[in-house]
Amino acid sequence: MWWLWIVGPFAAGLIFVLTNKVDQRALLEIEAWREELGKRRAKHQKHSKSSYRDGKKKKPKDARPKPVGSLSRDFAEIIEEIGEGRVVGQFELAPKVAYARFIESSGEGGSDHQTILVRLAEPGPTFTAKPLPLYDDKTRVPNTGIEFRKDPEFFSTYLVEAEAMLAKQIGQWLSRDLRALLREHGDAWLCVRGRTMALTLYGTIRADKMTKLVDLAEVFVAEHGAEDGPSLFGETDRSNTKEKSEASSAEEADDDDADEEGDDEK
Repeated sequence: MWWLWIVGPFAAGLIFVLTNKVDQRALLEIEAWREELGKRRAKHQKHSKSSYRDGKKKKPKDARPKPVGSLSRDFAEIIEEIGEGRVVGQFELAPKVAYARFIESSGEGGSDHQTILVRLAEPGPTFTAKPLPLYDDKTRVPNTGIEFRKDPEFFSTYLVEAEAMLAKQIGQWLSRDLRALLREHGDAWLCVRGRTMALTLYGTIRADKMTKLVDLAEVFVAEHGAEDGPSLFGETDRSNTKEKSEASSAEEADDDDADEEGDDEK
């Protein structure tokens, strides 16, 4: 069996190469997403007042999300919660506030996913909201999470896992507008831990999926993001978005709706 001394190391090396090779298709999808977002940002820069000085147009900056080598330690807990793996790309969406992260499953486990990490202005209640699994194409499993009695449509499609004592806080933090956006998106997982938040799509990394996730995250950042909720699309007027968010929160507070959301854990 002397040949095992030759074949064994060769096989181990081949397995290492195959399991640690980055999927080139994922890299192409990530670059396609960066280019698309860069174009959207460039349009905002083109019409921004800051693009002009003394009647002369400034040379536009590279509007694509720029790569970042590592993230601060305050994201460690939520990254562990949503799942580890091989990092194939990390990008800054808004300085000190929002980042995009692309993960491939590694030999140690995990699954492919793409995530937007957000630093919050204030600590949020600890909870995870995820699409309610299906028995088949039509029937969803029973919802055993926090109950939203005044929002049965959301409760029928999303499972919110948290301690029962946090139900009222979650109902206030996760406003009716945000719940409607999650329900409309359908596939996004929301995780809140202290001053950090993550919106995640599990499965194959794709540019169109990340584009939709950024659109969803834009509203969450406007309502709860640190640094006064900067836009993920660059130099954009966020006043209308913030006014709508504040008006929605005030309306829910007035009719006592948010205070009663999720009072019971099913």
